[in-house]
Amino acid sequence: MFWERQFNSFVDGLRQHRIPVQIQLWNGQSFELSDRSRVRIRVPGTPALRYLLNPSLDRLAEAYVEGHLQVDGKLEDIIDVATRIATHADHDKKHRRRVPLVSRHSRKVDAEAIRYHYDVSNDFYRQWLDDNMVYSCGYFRDTTDSLEQAQLQKIDHILNKLRIRPGDRLLDIGCGWGTLAIRAAEQYGAKVLGVTLSRNQYDLARERVAEAGLEDRCDIQLEDYRDVRGRFDRITSVGMF
Repeated sequence: MFWERQFNSFVDGLRQHRIPVQIQLWNGQSFELSDRSRVRIRVPGTPALRYLLNPSLDRLAEAYVEGHLQVDGKLEDIIDVATRIATHADHDKKHRRRVPLVSRHSRKVDAEAIRYHYDVSNDFYRQWLDDNMVYSCGYFRDTTDSLEQAQLQKIDHILNKLRIRPGDRLLDIGCGWGTLAIRAAEQYGAKVLGVTLSRNQYDLARERVAEAGLEDRCDIQLEDYRDVRGRFDRITSVGMF
């Protein structure tokens, strides 16, 4: 079968790198890539092979999160194994035929994913984010910093690294609930366009812009970043790409 040839070629190519992982297939077959496996990857069916046979760290993480691959092992070992599989498979793929993949990114698919993720309700996110509802990481300068401090420090760190100046045109892709866009306009004097695909984020961000009296300097749009037109001096995208 075609998938068997591709999988055997994939395993043979990776064995030389002695990656400490065991791969178990749905049909009971098991493959060791080294003498001492620390991680086990279970493949529940042929559809999941498309994640494994053309791996990147992002694709493997997606397969794990969405349940297409089951993984057992310690977190540090899993990350190490996934990184090595992605790295060595990328180096070796010129010797193998690629398994055809259909891109999962389109305006329709991305909009549905964002609605599923963010349009649960703003009240849900208020339960565990800071008061400004800033998402992704925080920048803690000290162990006593609050979550609110860490989020503002993160935003300032980004805007300072970009050397935002008064009058700069800033595009914030995936602007969330608008905190970075508002701070860039209010504290740094930028003219900001923030875009999001989440109706809940859009509504609250525009409400916050209005409350801050920044409508002339901060515009929030419900728009796919691929449809944005215009010229910008700086672009931010925190935790999206």
